[in-house]
Amino acid sequence: MKKPMKRFLLLIAGVVMLGFVSSCSEKGPHKDDIVKFSAVINSGPTVPKATSAGQGTGIFEYNKATMELKYNITYQNIVPTSVTLNSANPVWEAGPILFTLADKPAGNQVQGTQRLNTEQQTMLIIGQFYVNIPTAENIYGEIRGQILADEFED
Repeated sequence: MKKPMKRFLLLIAGVVMLGFVSSCSEKGPHKDDIVKFSAVINSGPTVPKATSAGQGTGIFEYNKATMELKYNITYQNIVPTSVTLNSANPVWEAGPILFTLADKPAGNQVQGTQRLNTEQQTMLIIGQFYVNIPTAENIYGEIRGQILADEFED
């Protein structure tokens, strides 16, 4: 009597597991050629710590086929000396400059395209890139924003 009950329970467990597996939908940056990212830029995450009324946003689109990162970065309440793309591991530390997106930018917006290599693509996808905006008063960065993947849609 016990053996048929075990088989029945195993059959039910198998059917339930099959239902779970078939209902899972794959989503994430590996599914599309264009992956969207964004950054909230302020003085909170700066290293060394800076206090500033400056703030900004960054909108990014990465094309995996061409390995090009399009960026549109806006900021206000600061006069930057440059706008750079840096990497850090761990992400809360200061990291080296990978690209200078604008040297002595005028206005309150920087936009363009930057080509990445395979290692840089990986760093972008896993969240190690950040925008750093230094000023004359804060040469290591007055405002900073981590570049993170946007939510994925089904």
